[in-house]
Amino acid sequence: MRPGRTPPSSERPGWRERAANLADDPAFAVDYIVCPRCGLGWVEQPYTIEKYQRCGLATAGLEALRLEHPGLSWHTQGGHFQDSRAFWTAVGTGVPGSYQQRDTCPHVPEG
Repeated sequence: MRPGRTPPSSERPGWRERAANLADDPAFAVDYIVCPRCGLGWVEQPYTIEKYQRCGLATAGLEALRLEHPGLSWHTQGGHFQDSRAFWTAVGTGVPGSYQQRDTCPHVPEG
């Protein structure tokens, strides 16, 4: 997964989208926003197309995002659905903030 330019989120004003394509398929995408001032980052709605699920793309995409924005504590805004809790536990292990739910700070727009 190569870092590239991150376009604006189509769903969240002020947020960006991190995405990866494999074989011309939009394989993975996640919306994110960071606040360097508060040392916080948020991700919302990670999505991997079915044929690439459970191949580590989401883990790699979220790791690449953290590497581009080092030193932040990472969170989500929303609650985690029952069927996604195992995912968030797995990708949040060892990550500052653990992708736990947290409201955005006053410096960034809500998602």
